[in-house]
Amino acid sequence: MKRTIGLVLLFLSGIAVLSAQQELGTSLIFDNWSANRLNPALWPEGKIVVGGPGIYNNLLVTNITYNDLFSTSAEGKTVLHVNQAIALLDDQNQVHESMDIESLSLGLRFGKVALSLSHAVRFNAFLDYPKTLPQLIWQGNAQFIGQEVGFGPNVQLNSFNELSLGLAYEITKGLTLAGKVKYLNGIASVSTERTDLRLYTSDDAYQLTLNADYRVNSAGALDYDGFSELTLDYDFGRFKTENFLSGNSGFAYDLGAKLELGRLTVAASALDLGGRIDWEKKVKNYTLNGVYDFEGLDVAQNILDDNAELGSALDSLKAIYQPEETSAAYSTQLLNRYYASATYDLTEQVTLGLTAYTDHDIHNDNQLAIGLGARFELLSWLDAGAVYGIRQKRYDNLGLNARFTLGPVELLTATDNILTVIQPKKSHSANFRIGLSAVFGRAKAENSTRSFF
Repeated sequence: MKRTIGLVLLFLSGIAVLSAQQELGTSLIFDNWSANRLNPALWPEGKIVVGGPGIYNNLLVTNITYNDLFSTSAEGKTVLHVNQAIALLDDQNQVHESMDIESLSLGLRFGKVALSLSHAVRFNAFLDYPKTLPQLIWQGNAQFIGQEVGFGPNVQLNSFNELSLGLAYEITKGLTLAGKVKYLNGIASVSTERTDLRLYTSDDAYQLTLNADYRVNSAGALDYDGFSELTLDYDFGRFKTENFLSGNSGFAYDLGAKLELGRLTVAASALDLGGRIDWEKKVKNYTLNGVYDFEGLDVAQNILDDNAELGSALDSLKAIYQPEETSAAYSTQLLNRYYASATYDLTEQVTLGLTAYTDHDIHNDNQLAIGLGARFELLSWLDAGAVYGIRQKRYDNLGLNARFTLGPVELLTATDNILTVIQPKKSHSANFRIGLSAVFGRAKAENSTRSFF
């Protein structure tokens, strides 16, 4: 039973914690306040903007879905298909998760100058694990006799407060340049610094050799009190004064530009440049380094079973695989994100758009996404849009969004994958945004017909 729970947590860890943020639909709504988070040069047509509560979530699980792991029997019971799911995995597999909870923001426009101030709680997660890890956990190491296999996962979990100050300036008519300075204050972190774990199984009485150089850094989240007492206290959404002034801090920077050419508008941005948090308070490091030998055990098939006869084996493992605990400060870096977008007003009621996204991190694990969209002004208080996207070499991404306007108040709802709503158990990804804002001092709409240039 223990190995079943452990394996399900491995497969679905990213889903349960509800890393790369790809907002294709929102990036094409240039005149909505939520788009300012993706490009500081994008502003609504108003003098004062107040942003209310908002939330954004993006999840991506490669290679497997819920239905690959579970099914329902004729008797209505949930059936677990671990071997089937393992067969679908690549040599390396990933889970990406990002969530932003936006509390309050303010934007003020003074002629050609605009200032913004905002706060959000952000959570980023990244899990990169080899196929051999679930194979060892579920199927045991007997299949690897005579082989040395690597199974160390790379885990990155970081949550932090973000307080940003932005400035936008219209350099010439139609050209706006903008930037943001963002103060980051860490809430909690779990980060693997080194991930080398290799297991060799000899055909001589199941002799095991573990070659390890594995280090986990944690701040306010992870406690290890023994082989069977590992505690993860990770509440990424907690907001307390002690967290906002935790002493774990850093900075990041956004840059953006927008150019209006009649009916055509182009925009580009670079986000979280230089983003880094230095974790110095409540830090614990756990390091396993060296070569360890153990005899007489098919490690996963037996250790993770509920078998009382394994008490002596577990006692031996506690002594052999005891990590070193220290309290050394460490740093984590934010993913650098880049957007390039263009919209063309086909008519006063129809706008076409094209957007592209890429990112970069220290692991050189870049993602690329491209979206083609259209927006329609259906009523004076409602406009809606659709976007077709290509993400992570998948072509089944159809997004929808809608903006509801009541006086100065705007409510934006958006998803880049509506199939998740229709068939959530067959989807590899989930994505949505809800944003609330109020825009005051709007300019009166112009009646003149616009040309391309």
